[in-house]
Amino acid sequence: MPPHKKDRLLPTVLMVEDAAGSLANMADTLRRELAGCHVILVSSGAEALEIAEARPVDCAVIGVTPPLWEGTAICRRLKAGSSTEGFPVLLAACGELDGDARAAGFEAGAEGFLPHNFSPVELLAKLRVMLRIKRAEQELRDVNRRLAGVAEERSRKLQETDLRYRMLFDACDNAVLLFEVTGDGEGGRVLGINPAACQWLGYSPEEATRLTLRNLSAPDRMRNLQGRMESILQHRQLSFDTVLNARDGRPVPLHVTAGVVDTEAGRAVLAVGRRHLAGGQAPRYFLADQTGHVVYDCNVKTGEIRWGGAVAQVTGYSPEEITRLVWRRWQRRVHPDDRPRVMARLRGALDSVGKYQMEYRILHKSGEARYIEDAGVALPGEDGRAVRVLGTMRDITERVRAQEERRRLEHELRHSQRLESLGVLAGGIAHDFNNILAGIIGLTDLALRDIPPESRTHEDLREALQAAHRAKELVRQILAFSRQTGEERAPLYLHVIAREALKLLRASLSSDIEIIDSVDVHSGAVLANAAQMHQVVMNYCTNAAQAMAKKGGRLEMRVEDAEVDARMAANHPRLHVGPYVHLSVHDTGHGMSEAVLERVFDPFFTTKGPGEGTGMGLAVVHGIVSSHGGAVKAESRVGAGSVFHVWLPRVGGVVVEPDHAVRHDIPGGDERVLFVDDDEAVLRFADLALPRLGFTVTLCRGGDEAWALFSHAPGSFDLVITDQVMPGMTGIEFAARVTQKRPGLPVILFTGYSEPVRQAELDAAGIVDVMIKPVTVNDLAAEIRRVMDARVSGGAAG
Repeated sequence: MPPHKKDRLLPTVLMVEDAAGSLANMADTLRRELAGCHVILVSSGAEALEIAEARPVDCAVIGVTPPLWEGTAICRRLKAGSSTEGFPVLLAACGELDGDARAAGFEAGAEGFLPHNFSPVELLAKLRVMLRIKRAEQELRDVNRRLAGVAEERSRKLQETDLRYRMLFDACDNAVLLFEVTGDGEGGRVLGINPAACQWLGYSPEEATRLTLRNLSAPDRMRNLQGRMESILQHRQLSFDTVLNARDGRPVPLHVTAGVVDTEAGRAVLAVGRRHLAGGQAPRYFLADQTGHVVYDCNVKTGEIRWGGAVAQVTGYSPEEITRLVWRRWQRRVHPDDRPRVMARLRGALDSVGKYQMEYRILHKSGEARYIEDAGVALPGEDGRAVRVLGTMRDITERVRAQEERRRLEHELRHSQRLESLGVLAGGIAHDFNNILAGIIGLTDLALRDIPPESRTHEDLREALQAAHRAKELVRQILAFSRQTGEERAPLYLHVIAREALKLLRASLSSDIEIIDSVDVHSGAVLANAAQMHQVVMNYCTNAAQAMAKKGGRLEMRVEDAEVDARMAANHPRLHVGPYVHLSVHDTGHGMSEAVLERVFDPFFTTKGPGEGTGMGLAVVHGIVSSHGGAVKAESRVGAGSVFHVWLPRVGGVVVEPDHAVRHDIPGGDERVLFVDDDEAVLRFADLALPRLGFTVTLCRGGDEAWALFSHAPGSFDLVITDQVMPGMTGIEFAARVTQKRPGLPVILFTGYSEPVRQAELDAAGIVDVMIKPVTVNDLAAEIRRVMDARVSGGAAG
């Protein structure tokens, strides 16, 4: 017989052998023929019960011999167990069974019998059927249990809802009555009444529930009330004025809003009545007032509006003033930009006799625009058309402003993330560009030393070298923008930074903006961070250019020495008497009002449109200059342009030399240098420059090649200069191996990557200094000499 497919319904079968041992062969057959079926064969009921309680069992087959007392006893014990009562049991007869024997087996809990000489196929078929039935029963029990839980939860929520509505029903200040709807459509008995209605009508709750609508109406008004009831049933909602009779016969005039509701007993009419107050006084909406809501009731035909609640708080009008605002006059208080949308929404609600909810701006009595949330409903008259509008308003200005602030902050976050991504990209570009410039500057510097100064070629190469240095400064400015440079401060000339900024601006400004360079190149030095000073100047210039974007104009940059005297220091609290360098940016743009001028350095303040500015540029300038001990100031008049000033303390006795002057008195040496880099131009520069200075140089194209060489001859070198970012082994990894192999050997990290390396990481790798590409022959020779002389003096001192 071919083997059956794996039966996922029968993972485990427990077989209990009878005295005749008739199931042993069947167990072997099941193991062989039913792949995936785990068969456990035991010889006693105690053993079967122990196994069934210890592990999951899907079904049991118990061998029985007539009169099957022992087999039924085992079945009964299995069915009685808490963990075994759910799985099916089949009794396998080893002989013929009569009706009494079968009845005894079923009473013991068996699901079925297997006849004498049954086959594995028959056993499998019966077990499948039994498992299917049991699983269906279990699923049904689970469904019933879940349905019972859902019903219980729904019942609990209904009770809570009923309790809440009952509390509202009882606490309402207006009269609330629930009327039965009779078969002829007339209002029947009173099904419910709240305490306010009982008080107004003079009935106790027990008495009121025995009344009908006819008892509460005068005979001459009953026909009118019946007509109202028919209109309510037809339109499901109605608003009208009527008079009910109190117990003592006095009339109780009410304005009623009624609607159809569905109850367990059928349809009913819920009526809410509000008393007409003498003298036309507006009702006192205490709850609305306390919660900051305005309540209004508008007569569509006359345009009259009854106001209540926190009217003065929301609109600025007193209760006396607001009563004079009829519908047409109130429309004028809606902000002109929102008015068409609001009117269209209200017309739609009136036409459909439906509800509405919207947010818009109103003009407060003070003239300020305030955001409100307006929700209301149009109520029909007897003809089905809207006759009244009831609604509430609440001031949501603070919420809207908070949402706008959140959106602004989210925009700031996205903007910061974009800048961060741009900074990472700029850093990568700077790394590659520094490697290129390292070869250009180094080789050009070497060529200049071999060509007579009076030759035309020497002049051309000098211009090329100066252009390469300008490119180097451009990379530095890119890194300053990406904020990947540190905040170290050093003496620098502000006029140099200013002219760098002007060079960048010339390419980006439109031709109708004239740039005037009034920079004094003899002005003094300041102690500052070059990247931050560049940011200050660029922010000032960018603001000036934007002020002239539409009509063009003149942008003038001035840098000059200034002496702050006692009078000036008194007018500028951040300034002190003494020498300063003064930078100013002048434009002929549209200028600023006094109100804007007062806040121009405030964080997040901007006069630009959405998406055009963050309001942080000038605030950052203020923070940078203040941290440098300086001061800022803005001057402007509408239509007369603006001037932005910076004063920074001047430092004396400092001479800042350009770092790309060609020197011929270069210190050399006779040390052996292992130079590691993956850039061919940089390697060629080292190969030409170092031997000319007296050094013996060995070149390697990457960390892996250098380590293979060094590890075989660690004593052959006095200094290692290595790039950082290389294929395979990085410079720091190579340096760590070198210093581990030969402690004390100086290693210089020579890199074009702008990302600063942590000092702890440098110390762990044994790196004594870091040089940033590109460098000149002067720079490289001076660095080597400094490191080697420091090593010699350190050894001598030791």
